[in-house]
Amino acid sequence: MKPNVFISLLLLACFHSASVQAKIITPEEFWQHYTQGNPLLVDVRSNEEFIRGHLPLSLNIPYDKIETITTFAADKSQAILLYCRTGRRAEIAEQALNELGYHNVYNGQSYQALLTAMPESSLSPKNKAP
Repeated sequence: MKPNVFISLLLLACFHSASVQAKIITPEEFWQHYTQGNPLLVDVRSNEEFIRGHLPLSLNIPYDKIETITTFAADKSQAILLYCRTGRRAEIAEQALNELGYHNVYNGQSYQALLTAMPESSLSPKNKAP
């Protein structure tokens, strides 16, 4: 009987982890999300990295302080676009946001790749709050 319980728990854990998959997107998909609606753009790098350069209209919330996002995104269904230097810190922040109940979260990964792929039209804050 005990092996059956163990196998059941193991299967349950596998299905649960598969249901909360990371939403890693390409730079092109990132900018498509950016132009469709009003997503919250969050740079999860350190303050020092943010000061050296960041995407237009992005907030800086370091990944280890991501729980403070509730100040900016009370609506848990709002799209949130995350990025950092390589994607790892954005992945950690995405997992934390999922645990807080935010499930419309996307990992755009690399700041440099996003900057390179940024369309000209993204420089103007069209459809964005002032």
